Amino acid sequence: MTGQNPRQFLSSGLSAMPVDSNGVPFDGSWIVASGNLAADMYANVMAESTGRLLATRLYEYTNDEGMKDMLAYLIARDTMHQNQWLEVLNTFDDHLPVPASFPQEKENQEFNYSFMSTARDPHEDPEKPWTQGEAPDGTGEFSFLTEQPGGGPAGVGPADPTTNDEPESE
Repeated sequence: MTGQNPRQFLSSGLSAMPVDSNGVPFDGSWIVASGNLAADMYANVMAESTGRLLATRLYEYTNDEGMKDMLAYLIARDTMHQNQWLEVLNTFDDHLPVPASFPQEKENQEFNYSFMSTARDPHEDPEKPWTQGEAPDGTGEFSFLTEQPGGGPAGVGPADPTTNDEPESE
């Protein structure tokens, strides 16, 4: 079978099959439809970016000129598709943050533009674009929090005995 999937030969006579590369049937579970057009356009950009990333990795991995030609075409189409979805986003009025329909004044204003480090101990602002200056949505200023909200040791008590499978000791 020269490295081919025998299932494709046996089940379809080498015709196209509605399955992914692992033989899993397409079922539509991968379709993104959030109900928010801006969120869906960002999801499309991400999907095209991931497709382009995979195609470029395959391009670098193969020495087959025919494969490289096909992948170069697919990479070009992913470039077009990323730009297509970004251009759609440019036609929207004030779509950031997604969803733009939620009133920002109802957000917790203490944290909506604050970068929180995951470091356990407080440390200095790294002075990055996401810790200072105007946010891309144009309605807030980024800041840096030196400590996580709450702080201190975790206040976790013993497990509730009714929520685990441990047999009771006798």
